[in-house]
Amino acid sequence: MKSSGEATGLTQPSRLRVRCIPEVYEAYRYLLEVDLQPAGSRLAVILKNPSTASATRSDPTIGKVEAWARRQGFASLAYVNLFALRSTKPAPLNDYEYAHIVGPHNDRYILEAVQTADTVVAAWGNSNGIEAARYERRIAEVLLLLDRVPLKVVGPRTRQGQPRHGLLWNYEPQLMDFYKV
Repeated sequence: MKSSGEATGLTQPSRLRVRCIPEVYEAYRYLLEVDLQPAGSRLAVILKNPSTASATRSDPTIGKVEAWARRQGFASLAYVNLFALRSTKPAPLNDYEYAHIVGPHNDRYILEAVQTADTVVAAWGNSNGIEAARYERRIAEVLLLLDRVPLKVVGPRTRQGQPRHGLLWNYEPQLMDFYKV
């Protein structure tokens, strides 16, 4: 499978398996799973909202997170999001009803991803234009949903206090506890 850098001739390292829900590209993406190697630990990453990545196409965030996960020795990844509605930019999510941007099945797939993971990383970053009340509401809902899950972050929090977005995982040396950052 080639990365979004296909035009430059750079290819993404091979993936053993990819599962995407839904399987066909639709308005929502609830779960994207990627196996990187045959055995090892499983990483679940909670991002903000899905962009263009699917079972057959990567995007810059997915490429960055996969590269980081490979360097850390993870065998597989599960990507889920605070909001399941696809958008290449977060601010347009404000144009929809709250329940629509969350997605009717999103919490189910967040729980599935974290229950099968060895490590769960919060990586949603700053709101980037999503109305503050909506953003904080959804973060609170997800944190309540994952009340007993030991969350991690990669690198220091943002200036606004949010966990660093996966697109900004630039060779960070270690995972840190979510609540003790």
